[in-house]
Amino acid sequence: MLAMAVMASDGPVKHDPSDLISVRSPEYGSTISGRATISLLAKGYHSLTVKCWKQGEGWGSDSTVAEPTLNPDGTATFVFPAADYPHGPITLRISGDAATGKDNCYLQLYNQGGVVWNEGLPANPPPAAAGMKLIFADDFNGPLSISSTNPGAKYYDHKPPGGWQDFSTLRFTGADKTNSPFFQVDSYLRIRASEAARSAGIISSLKNDATGITARAPCYFECRFLGPNATGAWPAFWLMTDYMTAFVKGVKVPCDELDVIEAYGGEGRGEPNAHDSYMITPHCWEQGDAGKTVEKQAFEHVKNPIRMRQFGIPSAWFESFHVYGCKITETDTIYYCDNIEVARHATLPLSKQEPFFFLINLATGGGWPVDLSRYHGVADMYVDYVRVYAKPDEQQTQ
Repeated sequence: MLAMAVMASDGPVKHDPSDLISVRSPEYGSTISGRATISLLAKGYHSLTVKCWKQGEGWGSDSTVAEPTLNPDGTATFVFPAADYPHGPITLRISGDAATGKDNCYLQLYNQGGVVWNEGLPANPPPAAAGMKLIFADDFNGPLSISSTNPGAKYYDHKPPGGWQDFSTLRFTGADKTNSPFFQVDSYLRIRASEAARSAGIISSLKNDATGITARAPCYFECRFLGPNATGAWPAFWLMTDYMTAFVKGVKVPCDELDVIEAYGGEGRGEPNAHDSYMITPHCWEQGDAGKTVEKQAFEHVKNPIRMRQFGIPSAWFESFHVYGCKITETDTIYYCDNIEVARHATLPLSKQEPFFFLINLATGGGWPVDLSRYHGVADMYVDYVRVYAKPDEQQTQ
């Protein structure tokens, strides 16, 4: 994982809260049901609109929840009819106009009631995995199996080996710690970045002893998740070729990295202006000048950033759940969002030879300033499921 080195510092940057829309209650990440009252503060604003993505055919549809009336002191309230919206994690987008400009506030809540919509593992394989077999799937509907030390765990909770390459400004923290960032909520894995807990989280399908889940080309990996659009939040799903089998033998080897999605939260001057965009980034690590040339060619073919609406995908990565996939063949590496091809490049030389493992994380930073203060120091990523497909004679490693 490579941060977007476009800012001078990853340090916190604080906005004047009087310029921003804020939520007085409920707290960010709260559980709601039925009819939930939302209280806002928006001093200096003359209008507010609240929207939320709603279930339906295909991607569903955007909906206007309310246009709250602002009181002279800048306060406002509205009722969110949670029973009419999707069960599970949802994002309320609160937009306002003021003389000084516009602002968007993204309140993520967990709807305990509502309508079950596209949750869990699909019954059918994705089109990109045609001719392959399912070698691994996890829909996170049971106790989590994440550990720094347990060789029998399903996932390792740092970037192997040992976490010395961890890259979040809020430290990646083990599942066995009191400030663990990992929670199992209904059928979701929630990864929380928390300033109070001083933690963020990553899971790796390859563990510190080089055991785990891998697949060799031709193969297909996919993950369905909802990310947070908080300033400096950095949710990602990515793949790396197996360098650990050699590492545990005392040998350092080059590797490839395929960032299927790197999403950067934050909007406005000095921030990523994420909106509906995310990055797809291939890397050839420790492969000399030849590797840098191949990497540059692959990156240029991707045509970043990926703007979801340009591909007919109407909601952004923080507005509703999406499935992000990557298919690796002997000739092409193809990236998908909701089974729509969004980018491709020639398969990197090492990617043709070595098996891949996957990583899922919610980090902070990535070259951008970090400011979670609007959401009281918290940002949440919800992972619905992950699946891995490979050629019929490929066996998953344990």
